[in-house]
Amino acid sequence: MDKAIITGGTGLVGRSLAKYLANNSVDVLCLGRKNLSKANIKNIFGKGVTYLQLDMNNIACLGEMIDEINWKPSNHCVFYHLAWIGEQRLTDGSIEHQLKNVTLASNAIKAAKNIGCSKFVNSGTIEETYAEWHLDKGSKFNSTQENYAIAKLASRDMCFMTSYLEKIDYIHTRLSVPLSPDLSIGGYVPQTLKKIISKEGYDLPKNEQLFDVISTKDVALAYYLLGLKGVNKSDYYLGYGKPTTLGNYFINFEKYTKGLTIDELDYSHIFSYHFFNNDLLCKDTGFSPSYNQYNFNDN
Repeated sequence: MDKAIITGGTGLVGRSLAKYLANNSVDVLCLGRKNLSKANIKNIFGKGVTYLQLDMNNIACLGEMIDEINWKPSNHCVFYHLAWIGEQRLTDGSIEHQLKNVTLASNAIKAAKNIGCSKFVNSGTIEETYAEWHLDKGSKFNSTQENYAIAKLASRDMCFMTSYLEKIDYIHTRLSVPLSPDLSIGGYVPQTLKKIISKEGYDLPKNEQLFDVISTKDVALAYYLLGLKGVNKSDYYLGYGKPTTLGNYFINFEKYTKGLTIDELDYSHIFSYHFFNNDLLCKDTGFSPSYNQYNFNDN
């Protein structure tokens, strides 16, 4: 991999991936909806990254637009599809609104093939696996992100079929919750962690759904390795593989910030579910998560 294209380039994961790839001698083209000045582009991505304003609704025009800016893909160009559009945020909106992303992802694969990319890496979510797990068990799936999860499932299946028809290597990924090291970007989880650091009060969530995290640095490393070594038609989980409930995670984090060692934390509510398993990722790419303070591990 000597070149890469990233949709959703200005998002939390996108900008981290772009910086990592550029720092490893990959020529990166980031696509996004925002109109950014040269100063903003440099501030967000640093050196070695080209930014192109392109709405996903116009992804079919990618070939023409990269010709205009004289950016040429190579035979080893990897296309990373991270873009996803909710109504107000990533996971909200009606099922009709969320399902528009299925068509956009399929069109992105066609655009990637059209310009000569060799591999398409798609970003999914652990929520789709929850939905699938409940469907397999015949149990009711209750989630505030139900429409998002269903649309992600539909997108995954459509992308597998489209990539087969277009004859381009396809890799699917399912992310746990990505956290930036400084917690500067994100929603409820990083905001609550910052409250805990500042010793502010917070409401303990009652949701018993399992939860796992991964730092954006490790996400970027995993995606880089998948671009190099990821196996066609594979489905990889990107996370630390230590799920627990969100409430227990917050409690442990609060204890951690008060100076308790790893051995003193309460892991009685840590669970092991097969869909949080990152063994395939480690086996195929050699990925080894670094862990940081948000996973309470100093290794």
